[in-house]
Amino acid sequence: MRLSAGFMRAESVDEAILGLQSSGGDGVIVAGGTVVASLINQRLASPALLIDIARIDALKHIHSQPDGALLIGALVTHQQLLRSPQTHAHSPILTEIAKEISCGRLRSRGTLGGSICMIGQQGDPATGLLALNAEVEIRGPNALRRLPLQSFYKDAFSTELASDELVVALRVPPPAAGAWSAFQKFGPRNAMDFTLIAVAVVLVVDERDNFIADIRIGMNGVAATALRAIEAEATIKGRPPQAIHWGDVRRALQEEIAPPGDLIYTEGYKRHLAGVLLQRTCVAALEGSRSQLGRP
Repeated sequence: MRLSAGFMRAESVDEAILGLQSSGGDGVIVAGGTVVASLINQRLASPALLIDIARIDALKHIHSQPDGALLIGALVTHQQLLRSPQTHAHSPILTEIAKEISCGRLRSRGTLGGSICMIGQQGDPATGLLALNAEVEIRGPNALRRLPLQSFYKDAFSTELASDELVVALRVPPPAAGAWSAFQKFGPRNAMDFTLIAVAVVLVVDERDNFIADIRIGMNGVAATALRAIEAEATIKGRPPQAIHWGDVRRALQEEIAPPGDLIYTEGYKRHLAGVLLQRTCVAALEGSRSQLGRP
C-alpha cells in the first residue's frame, strides 16, 4: 500500500476497503480514470482520498464458471472484452458494445467496473449487462454480496454501494439456448462523445411454435440511470415475431422512461428516438434469429 496526502495506491481489495473506511465516506475509487479524472478536472468532484486500484491483478481476469456463467473482473478493460474469445462465445453482445465504445485509447484505459459505477445516464455496457440479467459482485469490510444489476442503480447520483464497498466483478449467467441479441446506439458522433441513447436486446424465439419465449431490454439515456424496459418487454414476450404491435411497444415504453431534455435535444425528441431505436434493435435481433433458422 502506498499512501500520501489525498492519494492511496491499493495493492489488494482489502487495502482498498481499508482506504474507503479511513476516508470517512469521502473516498473515491479510481482505475482507468476516464470518468473520475474528468469529474475532478471539471471540479464536479473533490474527494478527500483518491484510491487507485489499477494494480490489483485479481480484478483483471475473465473466468468461465462451472455452472456456465461468465465472471468478469471489475478492472477488465473494454479492449480486453473486445478481444476475449470467452466473452464473444458466451455473450457476443458485450463484444459488440465494446467495439462501439469511443476510441482505442479510451477502450484500453476504461474498465467495465468503472463504466458500471458511472453515475448518471451514460455507460453503454450497462445496457447489455441488464439485457443479459447480469449481477454485480460487491466487496465490503464484512463479506462479498451479489445483487442484480437492475437493482444496483437507485437514482442519478446514487447506487446501492455503501461508502466502504467496491464493485469487484460482474457475473453473467449462462446464455439461454437459442438466445439472440443486438445493440444499437445514437449520439452526435461515434467516438469521443457521450451516447445519447443506447439499447440492448436479448431474446429467445421458440423454434417449434414460432413465438418470442423471452426478451430482456436494457436502455440508457432515457432516465436518470440505466434501466430495464420491463413494460415494453411485456408487449413483445409471447407473441410471434410477425405479430408484434410496435405502436403498443412504443406506448408501453413511454410509460417507463423519463429522458431529460437538454440544450440540444428536447425530451419529446428523445422519447421519439427511444421508441424508434428500440424497434430497430429488436428487429435486428429477430433478423439474426430468422437467418439462423433459415426462415425468410
